Amino acid sequence: MTADTIKQITVMLNAYSDGKESALDELIGALYQQLCQAADIQLNKAHHNATLNSHDLVHEVYLKLKKSQHFSARNRSHFLALSATAMRQVILDRIKAKNSQKRGGHLFATTLGNHKAKVDDNCAEIIMINRSLTELRDIDPKLADTVECRYFAGYDEQQTAEALAVSPRTVRRYWVTAKNILQKKLS
Repeated sequence: MTADTIKQITVMLNAYSDGKESALDELIGALYQQLCQAADIQLNKAHHNATLNSHDLVHEVYLKLKKSQHFSARNRSHFLALSATAMRQVILDRIKAKNSQKRGGHLFATTLGNHKAKVDDNCAEIIMINRSLTELRDIDPKLADTVECRYFAGYDEQQTAEALAVSPRTVRRYWVTAKNILQKKLS
């Protein structure tokens, strides 16, 4: 991505923050490929069945962002992190709906231990991690933001550092601390 493109995205973000509704459409269009890649990461974590593909998930996120109040993203990375959070929420809503209907044996998810398990077996963990993020946010919002970027969005240390406006070393420290807290809550 060129420096000019990044500047244009920042202009779009600022325009949207200032109330220009069409800026969100332009922003989604400019970042569509990256949003689809983030959606693939999210869907691979959940190994969601064929009812939702990456393009569908991006469209769901677009609708979710369109319905929500205006958000304020600092930069492209921060917007992508916010979008990844919205993707996680869409997937979780679908998992909860399937779980409440006593269906969903075809789903898979990645656990904190980086192994794959059927969502039937792992659905409770995914929902508990989501709930634990609220408690983690009360302890330290940066820890929760780090989990959202690393675990749910699939960002590496550098991408997470850019999204959170901290150093990669700080991300590493936040990630270790957050994983320890979450693993204690889940055990």
